[in-house]
Parts: sequence; structure tokens; C-alpha cells
Amino acid sequence: MEPVRRSLGAGAARLFVADYSLRRLQQVDVDGLVGDPFELAGTMPGRAFASGEVTVTQADPTVVSIPLTDGTDRIGLLQLDYPAASDGLPAGWEQVVALLVLVVVARRRYGDLWVRARRSSPLSAAAEVQWDLLPPLSCSTDLVGVGGILEPAYDIGGDSFDYAVNGAHLDFTIVDAIGHGMSAVLMSAAAVNSLRSSRRSGTDPETAYGLADQLIAKHFGNSNYVTGQFGSLHLPSGTLRWINAGHVLPMLVRNGSYAGELTCAPSMPLGLGGVVVEVATEVLQPGDRVLFYTDGITESRSPDRTFFGRERLADFLVRAALERIPVAETARRLSANVLEHVNDRLNDDATLLLVEYRGHGDRTG
Repeated sequence: MEPVRRSLGAGAARLFVADYSLRRLQQVDVDGLVGDPFELAGTMPGRAFASGEVTVTQADPTVVSIPLTDGTDRIGLLQLDYPAASDGLPAGWEQVVALLVLVVVARRRYGDLWVRARRSSPLSAAAEVQWDLLPPLSCSTDLVGVGGILEPAYDIGGDSFDYAVNGAHLDFTIVDAIGHGMSAVLMSAAAVNSLRSSRRSGTDPETAYGLADQLIAKHFGNSNYVTGQFGSLHLPSGTLRWINAGHVLPMLVRNGSYAGELTCAPSMPLGLGGVVVEVATEVLQPGDRVLFYTDGITESRSPDRTFFGRERLADFLVRAALERIPVAETARRLSANVLEHVNDRLNDDATLLLVEYRGHGDRTG
């Protein structure tokens, strides 16, 4: 951090890494972890990370907190100390921060420090597999925004998601494998990678469904299966085409109101030898938000056995849209809201993938 501190004229510089759940920050330096992770909620670093904006705490020293993003995926935070009378960040600081992110991203490919810092709790072997399978938790372009979360972050079972922005299309997948632990993770990994391979090969959705179904049946058998949804959003037109493999229906928020579930006749879950019943089509409007999720969200129970439920979920999505909370932050807050409801004791995996179609409107993050 010394070159960064000198380049930005700061008295001190500190680097923090966001944990897997995006609820905690862990300080790191060249020698490893510094201190214990701390909660984002109620802290100035947390405010900067959640808002995605540079924040300044006027004191002696004055502390400047700068969110670090890989593209639009939030990965951590840089803190700089300046004398109280200082003018703060010098001209060109954005380029220095961008270079820092490039260095961090490059180094985490061949070292364990960054992934170690992401663990504020022990990570199960199953969760290790699942996290390595995932794309970045968020992505933002002029035409679309995506935000996803997996919980419980440190002991994931059979839930997963995938997406890719390919020219004029956003391709996406969400799956939920029966069971828990490594066997469920391996099933979901097989399903995601089969659908990913089909996508990259230009295979049509019906054939992709069949190939994934055969793969699960062949290697797992015994009536094991994976529910899920996968499809593609054509970004210039807003046309959403998708297949529902026995999964809970996605929710639509439009014009600041809950517009109900998107319907698609269910095909059999992957692995049970079904055929595609319907490839559903929906034309989205600019500003629409669609939530794909697993039933662990709505079926999460509080200590008094109250379900989180669809009504509470829809209400949260509407409020987030009306308050113009960015997609990635909406996903993070929704996950935290579910965990708060169950007092951090999920009885099932709770995974979500939130898509905002922007058309040619404003980019909101």
C-alpha cells in the first residue's frame, strides 16, 4: 500500500476486502490479515461500500473511504488519511485507484490472500466449489443490471446461478439441486456447466435443456434432480425468453409496483427425463426488475416460525425500486433482510438473481 499512499499524498492507506456475504470488511496488507473482520452496517466504511460513493469523515485525520470495484462488481474498500486542513484527494486519484484494482485482481489469480480475506467464517468444501463456479456477483451496462447473492454464504448447498452479457443478450441461469452438502453442489455444478457449455456452443434452449437433463440422470440417477430456470434477455428489444424446469416463478416489478409473477408452464426438473413444455416470452419495459430466486427465500422461517413469504419479498422489491436502490445493493440488502428475519439461521439455501432491464434509459448501477 506504500506506493498508493505516496501517489495519493496520504498520511496512511488501508485496504479492505468484502467477505463472501458482502456484510463484512477485512483489512489486509502485504503480510496477510490485519485484525478481525467488522460489520458493514452502521460504519462509515460500510456506508461507502453500500452506496458505491466516496465518503469523507471530517476529523483529525480526515478519512476518505473509496469503494473498489472490478468493473461494477464491488470487491473492497480503500481508506486514506489526510491532515484535517488538507484538500484531500489529488487530481488523477481515479487512475491510481483503477491501477490498484488491476493489481489486486491480477494477484488474486495466483495467491490465496484475497480469498482468505473474504472468509469471515470457515468455508465448507461444498461452498468452496460453488463460489469458484460463480460469475461476479454484479454486472452493470447501459442496457441491463444484474445482482446475485448466495446464502448461507459459508455453507452453500445446491443453489447456484450464472449469467453472461453476450453482445445483444443477457444469458442467465438459476438452479436448486435436491439435497444439501457436496452431493447437491456437484449436481448444481453439473447443471450450470452443462447449460453454460450449451450457451457457449450456440445450442438452442430446448436442446440445452435435454443435454442438462441427460447429464444429471446419467451421473446422479436415483430420482435426483435439479430445478431451475434459464433463458436469455434480448437487450435492444427487451424480449425475455426462458424455460422453467419445475422452479418457483420469478417476480416482476414495473413502474414502482408489484406486477405479479412471470408465468411459464413448468417442464420437469433436470434429471427426471422430461421435455420442454414451454419457452415463455415476456417483453420487458425499461425500468422493469425481474427477480429469479430459490424457495429458500420465501420459505425461510423466523424464530416464531413465520415465513418470509412472497408478500414480504414483493414489498421489499417495490420499496427498493421506488427508492432507486441500485440492483447490486438491492440484492445485498434483500439477502441481509432474509437473514435478519431468520436470526441468521437459514433452514435452506436462499439464492437470488435480480435483473433490471434499462432499455435505452439511464444507468442506475
